[in-house]
Amino acid sequence: MKIKELSAYQNNEISALLGNIPFFKELQARGQEQLAVLLRYSCLVELEAGETIMRRGDRGSWLYFLIKGRLSVYLDEAEQTGPLNSITPGELFGDLALLCNHERKATVAAEQGSGSNNRKNKKNKKCLLFATDFKPFGDLTNYGVIDLQTKIVFYRTMVHSIRWRLEMNRMDYPKHPLVAELMQVPTYTGEKGVEAELQSLFSQAQYLASVLNSWNSEGVAMQDVIVVSPAHS
Repeated sequence: MKIKELSAYQNNEISALLGNIPFFKELQARGQEQLAVLLRYSCLVELEAGETIMRRGDRGSWLYFLIKGRLSVYLDEAEQTGPLNSITPGELFGDLALLCNHERKATVAAEQGSGSNNRKNKKNKKCLLFATDFKPFGDLTNYGVIDLQTKIVFYRTMVHSIRWRLEMNRMDYPKHPLVAELMQVPTYTGEKGVEAELQSLFSQAQYLASVLNSWNSEGVAMQDVIVVSPAHS
């Protein structure tokens, strides 16, 4: 695993990378001040084929955005079980544990190459991730580092992405008992861009995350992954 500091890259290179991540893309459009804050807590991570970025049982405040390559999701250690599903570029993962304040529920590793002795094949299997530590978000209504509007953008993204994952599950299992839980999601109809919206979005994100956790615990699409589809960004 190689950790690459963003200071080693040109501004236009960083800008191009962020254009592939909906949350950061919106921050770019809003201005540079809050974006600069989060970039100080971010880095790039390069994984060789088979290397692990996240383990079941870990705790942490880092979110990962896959830029290049393909990741495999395992229930436990990659050597012990086969992959449950995959993560492809444009997807983010790690936020269920962050939202619900629990341990990681899956292990995530770069996809194994077929024929590990082939150097060219292993090179092609490398993954590039954009990683951000969300510790500076602090308490929900503390705006000393991360302002109100940035937090609203973030939790809007979380609500959308978790709901999208649940909708995929619902289409696969339309009669699953947890489908009824999706009808109970609290909604917000008040003024946009104010603290009341932030608190509502936070409640929605936690509720949806708890439903997805319950769904995952039954072995259906088991993952600690929230997908942000480019088509829905």
